[in-house]
Amino acid sequence: MRKLELYKRYNREEIHGIFSPQSKFTPSAGTWGLQGFAVVEDSNDFVFFVTLGTIQSGHTFDEGFTEDGVFRWQSQPRNTLKTKKIIKLINHDETEDTISLFMRENKKEDYYFLGNLKYLNHDRDSGKDNQPVNFNWQMLSWPMEKKVISQLGLKLEKGFSFENKSEIKKRGLEVSPPPEKKIKKRLGSNKQTFKSDKVFNNPERDKKLKEIGDQGELLVIEFEKKKLSKANKSHLIDKIKHVSKTNDLAGYDILSFDEKGDQIFIEVKSTEGPKSSDFYISPGEVKRSNHIKNYFLYRVFNLDMKNKTGGLYIKKGKIEDNFNLKPTGYKASL
Repeated sequence: MRKLELYKRYNREEIHGIFSPQSKFTPSAGTWGLQGFAVVEDSNDFVFFVTLGTIQSGHTFDEGFTEDGVFRWQSQPRNTLKTKKIIKLINHDETEDTISLFMRENKKEDYYFLGNLKYLNHDRDSGKDNQPVNFNWQMLSWPMEKKVISQLGLKLEKGFSFENKSEIKKRGLEVSPPPEKKIKKRLGSNKQTFKSDKVFNNPERDKKLKEIGDQGELLVIEFEKKKLSKANKSHLIDKIKHVSKTNDLAGYDILSFDEKGDQIFIEVKSTEGPKSSDFYISPGEVKRSNHIKNYFLYRVFNLDMKNKTGGLYIKKGKIEDNFNLKPTGYKASL
């Protein structure tokens, strides 16, 4: 692909020739000749075409920049939060794929190439009643040349349009390899030694643990959505189920899918502590892992509740094969 020159003007046919030379270009028609954004064939790369002040289907696009280099952008009105392209944009990772921004001041001019974008956030209440989906993108080439700002007639804004700056952070889970299972040598008897962990009734602690668990599960669901989107399985995203919300006896928390489209069953264990932290697991969960083919343990660690970030390692298969289990309680009966 030919290298683009920052702040140089290009027409649509030139842009098409750079990103999709193998396809036919039709002026004022189709994805490359008319539409506001295009997906580069066989990739998750996008190209945005922005004409400032455009009116479409009675909607005037309201787009602009902040002093910090955040680009406020709107999709076409017919898109919703469930549109496949929009899902891909929400899950965009600038370290793997690119979104190239081209902008012009009116329809008579060619487009300036303004560089690439990084996803910050989107308005979760947008994309309804035939309204566009609103996004905030970080400009990766900033500050912009003053001459270009003047030519485009831009007025840089303060703050963000729908979320506070403090909320604009890269959220999600960072995957790392799981720790190795420690091989414990037993001398003499093969009997497991019972060691009681004293747990007293503490409502505040229980509430905190539930909040940590709930947040961990939500982050895993977002992780799974992103995984399926990258695997071109976006049609399965709506079929992900947060099972623990309706059935806490299922033995797993989330029903999802792997990159091949096969069902997987995920038990989530979350902590604000390090990767090496122990965790509690019920006999029912252990038993369930013995009987389900695609059973996975997702361990969320170093969870940051405020910024919604954390580490993640994944173990597949039987719990008793992947972890050392220690009995911590008994059930008594007469």
